[in-house]
Parts: sequence; C-alpha cells; structure tokens
Amino acid sequence: MNNIFDRVKYGTETIKDPLKNNEFSYGRIIAKENVCNNCGKCVSVCAMNAIKINTIKNAEHLVTIDNKKCMYCRNCVNVCPSSVLKMTSDYKMAELELAGDKLREKIYKTFKRSLVLRVIDTGSCNACMSELNALQNTFYDISRFGINVAASPRHADGLVVTGIVTKNMKEALEKTYHAMPDPKIVIAVGSCAYNGGMFKDGDGVYDVLNNILPVDMVIPGCPPSPQAIIFGLLKIMDKI
Repeated sequence: MNNIFDRVKYGTETIKDPLKNNEFSYGRIIAKENVCNNCGKCVSVCAMNAIKINTIKNAEHLVTIDNKKCMYCRNCVNVCPSSVLKMTSDYKMAELELAGDKLREKIYKTFKRSLVLRVIDTGSCNACMSELNALQNTFYDISRFGINVAASPRHADGLVVTGIVTKNMKEALEKTYHAMPDPKIVIAVGSCAYNGGMFKDGDGVYDVLNNILPVDMVIPGCPPSPQAIIFGLLKIMDKI
C-alpha cells in the first residue's frame, strides 16, 4: 500500500536522488555570529549539553553547537529570544573518527564488491532503527548505492550500531563485532550511540559505544534523517 501512495504522490516509486532533495530532511543547527545577548536560555534547555556560549572580543558572544551531541529537538531554536539559532536542512554531519584512518588502506585492498553491513540495536528507543529501515524501502532504496544489509555478522564488512549500550546487550555487541571478518568498520548512528543521549543515566546502561568498540564513523541526530545516514555511508565508502 505504501508503494502505491509513493507512486501517486511523487510520480515514481523511488526518489531520483535523496541527497539532492532536502525537503525531506532536517540538519545542523547554526547560530548567527555576534548577535547573542548571553541570556543562557538555549544552554538551560539543552538536555545534551551540546551548546556553549563563548565571550569573544568587544564583549560579544558566540554560540557554538556540538552537532554530534545534539539531538535536534529544536528546543534551543524555539526558546531563543533573539532568533540567533536556526535549524537548516544540512544533513551532511557524518564524521570519520581516528580509527577510520587506520582502516582505510586495509579496506581498500580487501573489498572488491559492495559494502555489506550488519545492524544491531544495543538499547535505542527504536527511532534510529526506523530510519535505517526506511533506507531499504522503495523510496530511498539504498541498495542502488552498493550498500547491502546482512543477517549474519560473518557476512558483513561493517557494524551499524544504534542506541546506548545496555548491560544486557554489551556481550551480544562484542560477540557480533568479533564474529565479523577483518578489517571491521563500526558506524555509530544517532546521539545515543555517540554520547548516551537521553538514556545515558539509565540504570540499565553500561556505556557509550566508543568506550567499548573502535568507532570509525559517527552519524549524529535523534534520529538522523535518511539523507544523513545515506550521506554518512557514502562518505565512508569514498574513504575506503
């Protein structure tokens, strides 16, 4: 039924280029320079501690946002009395971590085919998993970019992880990682996988992903949009 709705609404089953159509995406939050009055409201409503206000020359104030910590709730944008903050459609926020530099040469020499990924939810609210699932529908169709998902880690080149790592999932995560053949890629999807997100102080939480496995790429967001995930995956493919 969804396929029929897609065809009626967009005139085609698959979007021609999801990375060029920002209508369906949200992205990084930006701040106007030297306009902030240092009221601190944006800092107080940020649950992720992703916002800082720095004093620069002439007693002017500059707002900075850590995009990897940000969960894109827009609370800071809504509360700012001076409209300093603005949410854009720039989804290109994925960043390679230092571990990725060590893997590039090995991966380039090893992979002669499509990139195959194994997805694992270590304790998320399922929002990031929903966006990952959307990548395989007829609208985004990520397989056309040469990216496929495997049911077994033994057939995978990389591990895509969503959510904070809970105590009950730590062992399963490590077993999945060690079951993959070398070299291994680890991609953290969403704010929780990177920084714990809203669940970092939960009783069942073990730790963040980066303290358990070597993370090669972070795709920030809560959840990241399909465009942001596609961009991150294509970016890591460019590096390998």
